[in-house]
Amino acid sequence: MRYLLILLLFPFFTVYAGETVLFKADDIKKLQSSCAVKNFYKIKRSSFYALHSDNAGELVECLKKVHGGDAFKDTPLNMEYKSAGKDRYIDNQWHLRNSGQTGIAGNDAKVIDAWDYIESLELVPGKGVKIGIIDDAFDVHHPDMEGKFLIGLDLIDGDNYPYIDDNEPHGTCVSGVAAAVRNNGIGVAGVCPECRIVPVRASDKLGQTEKMAAAFNYLLDRGVHVISNSWGPTDGGGGVELPEVIKEIIFHARTEDRDGKGVVIFFAAGNGNEDISDPATFDGFAANPDVIAVGAVNASGVRSAYSDFGTDLDIVAPSSDIDEGYVWDPYAIDMMNDGIWTIDARSYYGYFQTDYTASFGGTSSATPLAAAVAGLLISVYPDVTWDEVYELLTDTADKVSPADAEYDENGFSRHYGFGRINALVALKKLCSEKKCEGGLANIDEDVYPSVDLDLADDTDPVMNDDTILPGSEETNGCSIIIF
Repeated sequence: MRYLLILLLFPFFTVYAGETVLFKADDIKKLQSSCAVKNFYKIKRSSFYALHSDNAGELVECLKKVHGGDAFKDTPLNMEYKSAGKDRYIDNQWHLRNSGQTGIAGNDAKVIDAWDYIESLELVPGKGVKIGIIDDAFDVHHPDMEGKFLIGLDLIDGDNYPYIDDNEPHGTCVSGVAAAVRNNGIGVAGVCPECRIVPVRASDKLGQTEKMAAAFNYLLDRGVHVISNSWGPTDGGGGVELPEVIKEIIFHARTEDRDGKGVVIFFAAGNGNEDISDPATFDGFAANPDVIAVGAVNASGVRSAYSDFGTDLDIVAPSSDIDEGYVWDPYAIDMMNDGIWTIDARSYYGYFQTDYTASFGGTSSATPLAAAVAGLLISVYPDVTWDEVYELLTDTADKVSPADAEYDENGFSRHYGFGRINALVALKKLCSEKKCEGGLANIDEDVYPSVDLDLADDTDPVMNDDTILPGSEETNGCSIIIF
């Protein structure tokens, strides 16, 4: 059943593989026997037929012989029109711009509008910004991340190659949401298309406080502007405090790093539909006042059924949803709605054994989206401080689902924080108050090269099952899970 569902979710991959010739004729059927026409149809409201063939050039020559050299005098040859470099699946990325692909049109993060606004200022969205991502592993050679992955750290193997070693697709998907290459003619686009990613593979070692500290300190030493964390205490595992040493590191990042302007750290709120502020289910990571906690909202502007909430929730960002009453499971695609399109770790290392997935989600996807919006803000005005980023994101957030959100007099809701992130309005507010001239230099650091994989002999369908669920490790009483 799993494979059947995957096919239903990916209708865009099965298309007619031949070429098309437009031709005007009174009787087209006889051409099937005289020329290599595989199939055809009459174009409505015209006298033309669309003829499908494996080779348009050969078909044209055959038609000229059958009908004479003047046959194409009034017949346009088939031409392909497309935006230069347009990403193949960007129209499916409803979180960037929702035109009604799913949910209700207009329910998105206004990202494409934000790009247009930045470019109207003659600036480049994300130029010079580095986003640190701590996660499981990364397909650092993915073609749609070419030039995006700076040399990172592998805390599992103890080297600088955080490449996928087993079934660890999560970090790859998260990275694609944040910074997949834009306008390269393939795949998807990231929210901060010129941001660079510094990847840290930590996986279940995040349960060890020493490794967690090493991950944060490595990124801060690398000079990142933003850190995105799509992990935290295990859902349903009870209250968990943030280790004191991590509190100190994060406080230092907010108050001292980035020349005192502060590195903006985001944490996923979690996918257990529980209160991150209640002592019984306390999440000391997302609830820390020196981070920005991100929940999830679906394509209709309603809190995703799994998304954690509480008085420490700051904002929500677009992500998937699940059928009400079910717990979050990244493989329960038959229960998922409003899936997020992003890159996937390739071969059997990925969720769906493809280069891309249409079914990423959770607060894991909402968090890098929010982090990438912060990257856009920093790219246009590099002197923006932590506090200013926070105020921009929360003051300009859309007050979604007012019927059940119960926003207070300060515009805050336990279920939606200050609302859904709005990249365009946040940027406009910043640039109305500051002089947005960019100024960050191009990042001149080593990157991992793009490498195509020959998947023909490297795909094992039996690997795509529930044995690939996110891993967790409990060490010294701290149970951590990659969302």
